[in-house]
Amino acid sequence: MPTLKASSSGLKKVQQAREENGRNKDDERWLLEASKIVEPDKEWLPAKKFYANGCSQSTWNRFLLGHSVNTNSFKAFCQVLNLNWEEIVDRPYGDGDNGKIVDWDSCPEVTVFYDRTSELAKLTELIQQENCRLVAILGMGGIGKTTLVIQLGEQLQTEFEVIIWRSIQYAPTALELLANLIPLVTNFEADSAFTKTLGQGIGQFMAGLRSRRCLIILDGLEALFGSNQLAGTYRPDYEEYGKLFREIGSSTHQSCLVLTSHEQPREIATLAGNNRPVRCVRISGLQPNAARQLLTEQGLVEEPEWEQLIQRYRGNPLALKIVSDTILELFNGKVSEFIQQNTIFVGQVSEVLDRQFERLSDVEKKVLYRIATGEAPMSISQISEKISPTVSISQIMEVLESLARRSLIEKTTKDLTVLFMLQPVVMKYIVNRFKHVFE
Repeated sequence: MPTLKASSSGLKKVQQAREENGRNKDDERWLLEASKIVEPDKEWLPAKKFYANGCSQSTWNRFLLGHSVNTNSFKAFCQVLNLNWEEIVDRPYGDGDNGKIVDWDSCPEVTVFYDRTSELAKLTELIQQENCRLVAILGMGGIGKTTLVIQLGEQLQTEFEVIIWRSIQYAPTALELLANLIPLVTNFEADSAFTKTLGQGIGQFMAGLRSRRCLIILDGLEALFGSNQLAGTYRPDYEEYGKLFREIGSSTHQSCLVLTSHEQPREIATLAGNNRPVRCVRISGLQPNAARQLLTEQGLVEEPEWEQLIQRYRGNPLALKIVSDTILELFNGKVSEFIQQNTIFVGQVSEVLDRQFERLSDVEKKVLYRIATGEAPMSISQISEKISPTVSISQIMEVLESLARRSLIEKTTKDLTVLFMLQPVVMKYIVNRFKHVFE
C-alpha cells in the first residue's frame, strides 16, 4: 500500500475543485464524506470529531499541500472532490521510490520546532548506529514528545523503506493495530487467517519487520494504561500490547519501533538497558536558548526576567505557552510584574496534569502530597514518616519507582542521601487539588 501525492497540475485541479465547492478547507464534511468512502460500513456522524483511519484533518491538510498520504486516503479525498485520482496523482499507482511507504496518517502538523539538537542526535544514534529495535521516549505531558518524534521521523525518512506514524489516543486493541500495520510492512493485505489470534498477528507483523527496514512510531501510549494502578499497568483487554512489545524488543529484525508515553510500560523497563537493543530516553524541558525563542515568539518583553520564568516552569514548552498568554493578557507581556506576584500559575496546565493524575493510585497521590507540602526535598525515610504506618518502606520504594516512571518526581543528592522533590508547577497543582483530601 504505497503512498500517493498530487502532481503540480493535479494540485491545481484539487484547489479549483475545492473552491468551486464553496466549502472552507477546515469544513468537517470533507472528512466525514471521505470516512464514508474508506469505511462505508460504519456510521459517521457530524460533531463527533472521530473519522476513519487516514481521514483526519492533518491528513487532509497534507493532501491539499501536495504531500504524500496513504493510497486509500488519497483516493477518498479525490472522490469527495469529484476528481479522478489517476488524473491527480504524481506517479502511477504502486510505482515510485522503489515501493517506499511513508504513512503519517493523523500526524499533527508542526509549524514551529524549537531546538532539540541533542535529543535528536541521541535518538538518531540509537536507531542508526546502535540499531535499537525499540526506543521509548518518555516525559510528562506538554514536554514536546510528539513534536520531537515527528521531527525524528522526518529526519530519518531516507534511511527506511517504511515510515509509519500512528496515534494511540483512541486506544485500538493490539489486534486492531496489527491489522492496520501488517499491509504496510508486508505489502499484502492482512490475512484474516493470520490475525485471528495475537500470536498469529505478531508473527505476520514480525515477518514484515525482518523483510523490510521499517520505522514505526506509536504516539501517546499512556492511553492504554489503567487507573488507580502503579505506572505501566495496562487497562483490561490491552495487556496484549505487552506481548507485542516484548516480541519486538527481544527478537532479531532490522526495524525500529519508537514509542512516546507519559509513563514507562513495565515490560520495557525490564528489557531496557545500556548496550541492549531496547532503550528509554527521558525528555526534559527546552534548553534556555530554545525556551527564549519560544517566549520571544509569544511576544513577552523584559528578557532579563525570562530566566527565572523558564526555571520556574522547567522549560516545559506547553506550560511556558500557557503562562505567556496569561502574562500578555494580565500584565501586557511584562514578566517582572508576573514574577512579583510570587506565585506559580497553573491555569490550563492543570488540564494536562488532570489526565495524568487520573491514573495514579491512592498511595501515589498521598506520597506526592507529602512531598509537595514538605519544606525541602525528602528522603525515603522522611516520606515514610509522613505516611500511614500501614504503608511499609518497601511499598514506599515501589511507589517512588512508579512515580519516577511517570516522570512526576525529581531526584537530588545531599550528603550521599537521595532526596525526592517535585517541579514547582506540579507541586502547586498537587497542593491545590489534594489539600482537602489529605489534611
